[in-house]
Amino acid sequence: MIQWGGMEILDTLEELVDPKHTALLMWDFAKNIVGGAYNYSSLIANSQKLVAAARQHNVPIIYSRQNNMRIMGDTGAPTIRMRFRRGGKGLAELANTAQPKAFPPYPEIDAAVAPQANDIIFEKFGPNGFLGTPFEWWLKKLKTKTILVTGVNAATGVNATAREAINLGYYGVVVRDCVGTGSKEDYDIAMAATERVVDVFDSSEIIAAWEARK
Repeated sequence: MIQWGGMEILDTLEELVDPKHTALLMWDFAKNIVGGAYNYSSLIANSQKLVAAARQHNVPIIYSRQNNMRIMGDTGAPTIRMRFRRGGKGLAELANTAQPKAFPPYPEIDAAVAPQANDIIFEKFGPNGFLGTPFEWWLKKLKTKTILVTGVNAATGVNATAREAINLGYYGVVVRDCVGTGSKEDYDIAMAATERVVDVFDSSEIIAAWEARK
């Protein structure tokens, strides 16, 4: 830990992910979302190990759950433009897109990493864990300093939540092998941008740091 300007700044990985002040965020692990990740198998396998280690070391686990708002309709015109841009489509293609009608069912979290009785679940609707949600209320209640961000999509919700964490005074850490996107190209671009702003570590490094505290 470094003392500077009247502040205590966490320095080493061990300090950064100390279970006493760390929370694990499982972002958008709904089956219909995480299932579309190009690296689904490794993402889930690594996330299972990280979740198990978090439980062993008493690190709180917080899940986001997408509500049943219609992504193409209820989240606004800018969101539609953003999604078409990410998909490499022009807005002219909206003419061939069915307009939203009934509300969809609530997405189910992938059974491979399903929450347990003492885990926290909060409802979200946009690609930012802090936007219009009780996420930060839980962080304050838990006296959290560091947020480990996992899940999908690395280019949107994961990146935005980790950056917003820093803006709000938390240490945002993205877990490299526990996040995903729809393609390898998108993943590489997203992670290159993320690593320029926030801390990024493999799950094995974080687990080793926890194990070293025994």
